Amino acid sequence: MNFWEQTWASVKRWLSFVGTKILGPVIAACLIVLAFVALTMGFKELQIGGLLGKLLGKKPDEDGGDTIHVANSVDQDRVSPDGKIITPGQPDSVGDTQAVVVPIKGPGLLSDPKTVVFTPPGATKPTTVVLPDGVTNRDVEQVVLIKPQVIAVTVKTNSGISTQRIEDLLKKYRR
Repeated sequence: MNFWEQTWASVKRWLSFVGTKILGPVIAACLIVLAFVALTMGFKELQIGGLLGKLLGKKPDEDGGDTIHVANSVDQDRVSPDGKIITPGQPDSVGDTQAVVVPIKGPGLLSDPKTVVFTPPGATKPTTVVLPDGVTNRDVEQVVLIKPQVIAVTVKTNSGISTQRIEDLLKKYRR
């Protein structure tokens, strides 16, 4: 063998050694460190339900399901003096208005936990609501659009946030 063939054979042996004995464990150690860092940064509550649903072929419920359909249905007795059915969003003769219910976009794997996204009636672009300190999007049950600039957030009853904490936050942000 000449010098170049011996050198090439040595380089191949060295690369084989590095690939099997050093590179594999280094990559595994890097993955373990990245997983640990991700857990310590708060990714321990990953929301992978939507991802699993897509992988398993379940189609998301586009209109929010039966609850939204029932909430937006109009009672046949809700009629104006001229006999027409009063639709949601329109006041009756007393001034009562049936709110139009729209689904909020459920929290996803990479969604910001401090915001809730929904599309108001008649709008084409979604609206993002920044939640008060201490409330995450997993705690939100519904968002009620009272006026274009006033938004009320209702927290789920099974949320880990105490009633006193919610009352304190409401006092803090009411003006």
